[in-house]
Amino acid sequence: MIEKIFKNLKTFQLENRRNSKRVTLHCFSPTVMIITFIVEMLLAIYTLIKSIKAKSDLGIVLTLVFLAIFQLSEYQICEGSDILFWARLGLFAITFLPVLGIYLISRLKNDSRFIKVGLFIALAFAAFFALVPTSVDSVTCGGNYIIFDISSSLYGFYGYYYFGFLLLGIWEAIRGIESEKRKKIKDALKWLIIGYLSFILPLTLVYIFIPITRAAVESIMCGFAIVFAFILAFKIAPIYHECIKREIKKDSK
Repeated sequence: MIEKIFKNLKTFQLENRRNSKRVTLHCFSPTVMIITFIVEMLLAIYTLIKSIKAKSDLGIVLTLVFLAIFQLSEYQICEGSDILFWARLGLFAITFLPVLGIYLISRLKNDSRFIKVGLFIALAFAAFFALVPTSVDSVTCGGNYIIFDISSSLYGFYGYYYFGFLLLGIWEAIRGIESEKRKKIKDALKWLIIGYLSFILPLTLVYIFIPITRAAVESIMCGFAIVFAFILAFKIAPIYHECIKREIKKDSK
């Protein structure tokens, strides 16, 4: 199913005036894209300030910045500004999100499994989008979401990586809740699961009930991820910073 989703990411006509009805998702309009970018950047700045005060790392900050970059890329594509550059930049940014989620969970659990493998795969795909000019054949602004046309055979593997590591993140968080004794860490892991589901479940419903949107999986998923951004900044970050600060104190002794 994952491969099928990503194989469907081809440019196609969003509206056939004679034979179909136009599907309008106003929550993903260009105006909302730029507003979402601003909000996510403000959350990133807020979290960065908190991270510096807590002497924590930048895992959550980077997650928010990459989400924001994708929204800015979508807006620029709809504005018609160097669309292939912005398409590649947007895909480059979101490529790191699944492995960053695993990283956050691993720091909370103090378990670094899957990080090196995930980072290696993410870097490989990111390099592909950054260095190969033909990595994106074309991109279309459908008015309410972005459709990427990627011809490479590697893109099927990209789908397995992306959704595979998202599901792995949920699984690792569940395992952490079962084994962890500290209530705050349990709470942070629970919020991470809620954050993941906040964009995975709506994407699944849209995919099932609005077939025309199946060509815009990344765009729709990252649109819903604004909820995850707020959860990261206000529910997970305080506990995460405290956890990292505690680890630093242990290492310094």
